[in-house]
Amino acid sequence: MTTNLSAPAAYSGEAADRARVGAPGALSRFREILVQTHDLDWIDKTLDGLSHKMLWRDDETGASIALVRFRKGAGIPSRHAHASNQFMFCLSGRYTYVPTGITLTEGAFYWNPKGSEHGPTLAEEESVLVEVYDGPHYPTQPGWYADPADAR
Repeated sequence: MTTNLSAPAAYSGEAADRARVGAPGALSRFREILVQTHDLDWIDKTLDGLSHKMLWRDDETGASIALVRFRKGAGIPSRHAHASNQFMFCLSGRYTYVPTGITLTEGAFYWNPKGSEHGPTLAEEESVLVEVYDGPHYPTQPGWYADPADAR
């Protein structure tokens, strides 16, 4: 019989904590986890018009999966690069990478390879995206975030 438990890791998030079984800490395991995203609150970041719902984060590697929401007119204000691969899937809206004109609309998938410079960006309408990083987000904290936690 399969018990469907994950290997130990340092995962963040309320759902992961509730799904933990066994001894606390490194010896614990996780049952399969279901997150009802509509039950999570949007958390504002220090960049005006940007909020997120963190779905999963590996604190050891910096990898994460989150829903991000840009209000109409918001965006990342300057060119930048990431310390890992960034993947975006657009659930709704119109989110544009200004210099290249690449625009994410519902159903669009975007991959920005590690170290590739891109941006600035602009949400032409409120946009909700699934954002995945396979490691840490930034090599250093971007100036548009006043809180270092926002760059994680």
